[in-house]
Amino acid sequence: MTQRVLIASGNPWSFCVAVERDIARALAGARVDALDLFTLCSRASPHWRTRDKIIETLNRKYGRLVLPVINGHDITGGVRIDAAVPALPRSYEELRAYELDGAKIGLAVLSTVSSLTTIQFPEGLHEYGSVLQPAWRSAHQSLRIGKAVRALGYDKVVIFNGRHCYSRPFCDVLADDAEVIRYEQGSAGNRYIAAATSVHEPESLARIIEAHPFELSAGEAFFRSRLKREDTNEVGFFTAAQQDGALPRGMMKGRTVAFFTSSSDEMHAVTDHALYGSFATQNDVALALADICRAAGLQLVIRLHPHLRFKHLSWKREWNFPELERRGAIILAPDDPSDSYAIVRAAHSVVTTGSTIGLEAAYLGTPSVVIGSWVGGQLGATAVANGPEELAHFIADPQLPANAQERALLFGSFYRTGGKLLPELDVGSHPNLARIDGRIVDPIRYAAQKMRFRFGGQPDDPRALDVKSGLQAGRVVLAPGTNYSAAYGKAARSGGTKPRRAATENNRSRE
Repeated sequence: MTQRVLIASGNPWSFCVAVERDIARALAGARVDALDLFTLCSRASPHWRTRDKIIETLNRKYGRLVLPVINGHDITGGVRIDAAVPALPRSYEELRAYELDGAKIGLAVLSTVSSLTTIQFPEGLHEYGSVLQPAWRSAHQSLRIGKAVRALGYDKVVIFNGRHCYSRPFCDVLADDAEVIRYEQGSAGNRYIAAATSVHEPESLARIIEAHPFELSAGEAFFRSRLKREDTNEVGFFTAAQQDGALPRGMMKGRTVAFFTSSSDEMHAVTDHALYGSFATQNDVALALADICRAAGLQLVIRLHPHLRFKHLSWKREWNFPELERRGAIILAPDDPSDSYAIVRAAHSVVTTGSTIGLEAAYLGTPSVVIGSWVGGQLGATAVANGPEELAHFIADPQLPANAQERALLFGSFYRTGGKLLPELDVGSHPNLARIDGRIVDPIRYAAQKMRFRFGGQPDDPRALDVKSGLQAGRVVLAPGTNYSAAYGKAARSGGTKPRRAATENNRSRE
């Protein structure tokens, strides 16, 4: 029997168009249909502004570039759904737990609104502002479209990302009856990865990394670039305020446990599981760690993630800084000039809650432990602790797993070269200038960008992203060589609850 496959086009980003064309061709032996999920659902989400919707209607990417490569039918016109939505939950806790017909509606909504506002700890749902209701509406539309598609009995469904309001409910509804393939960008703008489970789940990502052909030179280059803070990766941007070699005042070399936190808004709605083992928050980890260090005669330094400089100030609600200081912890603010890598090199041991610096510590040979089930632990590059006892045991005898550096290099190799190549996609010197098979993907933005370059001059780095565009749906992927300062720009430094399409750190690049 011929396999029946559906490609659900939910994001008109040129990368997504190229991936869907590649997958359709790879499945030529199957019957491949297509669905314009963007028109039916995604455009209702807060990722896209009115201008983006108009431009996408005129650009007709789905009709011009996706439909010509499928061998089946466009089923979009046959999908009819009820547009009504129930009332929003009254609290954050109710929203996070909200499920309907087996779909995690609440997590899908939070994954979107937290990405756009950078708020994880709201005082109330009102703090998410104008992005909440559209995300709620889009999630319910996604659910109903998924139920309509499920009735058609597809064997396989292909979709981008799978965690946002317009895609997560759709995936959840179909997962019991079909193989749902979620794809994401790999190591570069013309490479992609895909899995039958969420690529954001650490176990799934670890499997993808394990299957990647290991290249020692690529792994070495990944870590050298980060340790040198080259502007080809995000480290140069995040650590711009840090002074090379600077240690915190009073830090005791070899007697200090360094706790590197995560920018938690980027992580809390990505995975369905508890983030930090038996610890409810990073503050709880820090409190336990402070007590463990004091009992062992060690010093605790807490390095708050430097990306927090660009986030909504609600992140501070996670922390009880006075109590941590009372217990002897030294707390480094996100803009503190102390050098994170100098701290790693001088530390007794390193503790993380998902930050990639745990793998960098393993590469440098500093004992490193991750709290919770993140990729470093899954790969065997770092130790793992899921509760106070395991954490205390590690601090008493800090050891890296066998072959930890090699496993860290595997991670680095993947993020340097991983993913299937898209040979027909030319990402261009700017996302608006992308071409597929020699054809301009986005004619309207292409023309506008050419005019900007002609009359406004080239940016410091021509590959700097137009962060005002919503086409990457809440995440930014930067090509090698991108100037992060230019890419983030003024929008990344704005505050408040206004939807922000500035970059959020690629969640897959974090453990």
